[in-house]
Amino acid sequence: MLLYDAACKPCRFTARTVVRLDRREALALLPLQDPSAAPLLAALPAEERIASWRLATPDGRLVGHGAALPELLLAMRRTRLLGRVLARVPDRALDRAYALVARSRGLLGRLVPDGPAPRRFP
Repeated sequence: MLLYDAACKPCRFTARTVVRLDRREALALLPLQDPSAAPLLAALPAEERIASWRLATPDGRLVGHGAALPELLLAMRRTRLLGRVLARVPDRALDRAYALVARSRGLLGRLVPDGPAPRRFP
C-alpha cells in the first residue's frame, strides 16, 4: 500500500502516476492524512508520520524515503525491471536522492499538473 502526502502537489502527481502504471491494481493508495492510514502509521513517532511517503508491505513492514522506491516499483508489473535495477543501489544513496527531491517540492510543484489525491483502499 502506498501512503503519500495529499497536501503535496508533486506527491499527488506521483500517486496519480502510480494509479496509471498499476493497471492490475496491485497497490492500494491512501493519503497519509486519511483516518484509515492512522493504524498503519501508529508505530512511527508522530513527527515522522508525514515526513515521507511510505510503503506498507504485505509482510507488515513500513518503509519510506528513497529506500522504498525499489519495492514500490517491484510491486507493479510495468516497472519491475526498473525496480530490480534500483534494488542494487544502496539505500543510503536512494535516501539522499529522495531528500534532494523532497527539498525541491516547491519547484517541482510548479512543473507538474495539479489534480486530485487518489484513494484506492478497500
